[in-house]
Amino acid sequence: MGSIQSPHAHVERPSQRLFLVTYPRTASNLLLKILAIDDQPNTLSNDIGGYYFRPAFLKSRMTGNTYRPIGDLRREEAQDLQHIFQECFEKLEHDSNAAIEQGKHFLVKEHALWLFNPAKISDVLGEQNTHPQSLFRVQQNSSSSTSTWSSKNQTVLPDEALRKWRLVFLIRHPALAFPSYYRAMLELHEEGYLHESEFQPHLQANMTLQWTRTLYDWSCELFSEPLMLDADDVISNPAAIAEFCETTGLDSSQLKFAWNSAPKGGEAKSSSESETKKSLGAVMEKTLLDSSGVLKGKSSDGIDIATESIKWKRDFGQEMSEALEQSVKDAMCDYEYLRARKLDRKST
Repeated sequence: MGSIQSPHAHVERPSQRLFLVTYPRTASNLLLKILAIDDQPNTLSNDIGGYYFRPAFLKSRMTGNTYRPIGDLRREEAQDLQHIFQECFEKLEHDSNAAIEQGKHFLVKEHALWLFNPAKISDVLGEQNTHPQSLFRVQQNSSSSTSTWSSKNQTVLPDEALRKWRLVFLIRHPALAFPSYYRAMLELHEEGYLHESEFQPHLQANMTLQWTRTLYDWSCELFSEPLMLDADDVISNPAAIAEFCETTGLDSSQLKFAWNSAPKGGEAKSSSESETKKSLGAVMEKTLLDSSGVLKGKSSDGIDIATESIKWKRDFGQEMSEALEQSVKDAMCDYEYLRARKLDRKST
């Protein structure tokens, strides 16, 4: 997504670093497709639009092996996990600094959960854990840089690192996001990415908006009001996406709402696995890869949780449908709170 050169000293303009904070199945891949980052004259990203912290997430939450709570890790194993976080952070810093040196914006997306401290996640899941949050936190390269973590900052990144970025949050109605995510997890389990014992803690950690809301509140309290987008706008409100571009310095004339679908099998195989194993991208982006444009029927317009739960019972069985319904209901307060703060919200 554009070449990135080595960074040198450069005076940075506000909001040149754009951080898209998401959770699974929020149409974030669709948003990047519409934004057409490759064609944006003043914006760079990496080849997959972000996901710098995915290696740390996979190491701690989706191993394909028997689930081990963070508290079960030996100190050396916990330190190894911190080293992965550190490498992810340093790669993000290098690439964003290089883009800024070229006078470009740099846009990345990450799932909120992936940034949160493993010790904090373990606490929320109710697991026994003796590792302190400080063990997993990243260190900034410059010895002159201070590193502080305010009370609402439960991520591995210090306040000073987060403040460099203009945070943009993308949310989606839980009754659409959560069952879609469960379907994807079933396929990832079939492909060997997710062990059966990892299902419950994995879903518990992901089927919630608390990580998004916590980071949003941190941004409002200690920085400035971030931007909020809803997947419904990505799907059916081009004007909101154009407004987002104007607000962040992207070129709205480059927006694309139709494209050629990917050739069959083009994303089907993982280079590091057997020839029949699908890549993570092929599983998580299946709908987008098969599409040739925005699918309007994927919005939450008129959605009813009780009606949807009947479909979940048919598709997943009674026990899972009840778990999904409860997770959705539990998440609605956070979703409505965040949705009320959308970019295109109306004045009252």
